[in-house]
Amino acid sequence: MRGSVIRKVFPNRNVALLFYGQLISHIGDSLYLIGLMWLVLELTGSKAAMGIVAMISYLPMLLFGMFAGILVDLVDRRRVMLASDLLRAITVGLLAVTLGLEATTLGVIFVVSFALSTFSTVFNPARDALLPELVEREQLLRANALMQVSHYAAMLLGPALGAALLGSLGLIHLFTFDALSFVASFFALTLLRTKVSARIQIGAEVLRGHFMEMVRYIHHDQRLRFMLGLTAINNFFIMGPALVGTPIFVKEVLQRGAASYALVESALGFGMLAGAFVTNLASRYMNKGRILLVGIIGDGLTYAAIYFCHSLEALMALVALHAVAIPMIVVPRTALVQEWVGPEHRGRVFSLLNVAVVGMTAISNAAAGWLAERMSSAALFGIFGVFATLCGVVGWGYARLRNA
Repeated sequence: MRGSVIRKVFPNRNVALLFYGQLISHIGDSLYLIGLMWLVLELTGSKAAMGIVAMISYLPMLLFGMFAGILVDLVDRRRVMLASDLLRAITVGLLAVTLGLEATTLGVIFVVSFALSTFSTVFNPARDALLPELVEREQLLRANALMQVSHYAAMLLGPALGAALLGSLGLIHLFTFDALSFVASFFALTLLRTKVSARIQIGAEVLRGHFMEMVRYIHHDQRLRFMLGLTAINNFFIMGPALVGTPIFVKEVLQRGAASYALVESALGFGMLAGAFVTNLASRYMNKGRILLVGIIGDGLTYAAIYFCHSLEALMALVALHAVAIPMIVVPRTALVQEWVGPEHRGRVFSLLNVAVVGMTAISNAAAGWLAERMSSAALFGIFGVFATLCGVVGWGYARLRNA
C-alpha cells in the first residue's frame, strides 16, 4: 500500500530520495536562518549588522555563481552535491561548537556565513541540472514542484521545530540540527542511481572559454535575458524585507520575541505549501509565463500590505498569503529554463539564475539593513512591496514571457 502511494506521488525512486534528502536539509536551513538572524540581533542589537551578515550569507553566489555553473556542467553533478553537503555539515557544526564554548563573535559569524554560502553555491544548480536526467520531459513540472514542496514543507515544519528547540534546548541546537540535516541529505544522495560523468581537466583557459560561451548563449536568447533581469530586480525589492525586515518588525513593531518570529516563518511555509497546490491548479488554465507574472504581482502586493499590519496574527496571515505567490514564481520559472536550455548549458544558466536571485539578495539585505536604521520596518515593506509589484506589471508587457 505504502509503495503504491509513493509511486503515485514520485516519478521514480531517485526523485523520492532527492525529495526526502532535500526536505530534511531544508528543515535544517530554516532553523539555521532563524537562529542566525536572532543571534546577530541579540549579540549586537544592530540592524546594520543584521544586514551585513545577511549580505555575506548571499555574497558568494554573486562572486562565484558564474563559475559554479561551469563546474556543474563539467563534472559529475551528484559528486558536486555530495561534496557540498559534507562541507556544509562541517561548517555549521563549527558554529555550534563556538556557541557551546561561548566563543562566538561577529567575526566568527561572518566567516561561517561566507563559507556556508560558498559551499552552497554549487548545490542548487547541480540539483536543477541533474533533475531532467532523472525524469522524462513531461514529468519535469511535477518533479520541480516536488523539489519546491520539500522546501515549503520544511519552511512550515522547521520554524515549529525551532520554537520547540528554543524553548527546551536553546539557540545552539538550531545549528546542531542543521549540521545533522546536511549529513542526512548526503546519505540520501549516496543512494541515487545515476550515471557517473567522466572527470574533466579544469584549467583557467577552459573556464574562460566556457564562461564566454555562456555569455554568447545568453546574449542570443532575448527571453532568457529578460527573465534574468526581471528576476534580479524583483529579488532586490523582495528579499531584503523578507530576511532583514521581518525579525526587526516582529521585535520592534509587534514587541515579540524569537518564538513569535519562528511562528511567522512557519506561516511562510504554510503559504508556500498552499501555493504549490495553487500553482498546480493554475497550470490547467494558464501558461507558465502568466503564472510566473501573476506570482510576481501577488508577491509585491502582499508585502506592501504589511505596512498596515499591527498584530502578530495579521502579520502571519499576510506572510502566508504572500508565500502562496512564491511557488507561482519559482516552479514555472525553473520549468521554462529547463525547456528553453539544452543539457550542455543548463548548469551554467541555472547558476546565472541563482546569481540573479541570491546575488541580488545579498545587495538587497545590505540595503534593507541600512534603510532599517533610517525608517520603520513597516515603511520598508510598504515601499519595497510597491516596486516589486511594478516588476510584475512591466513583465506583463513583454509578450514573449507572458505567452511562454
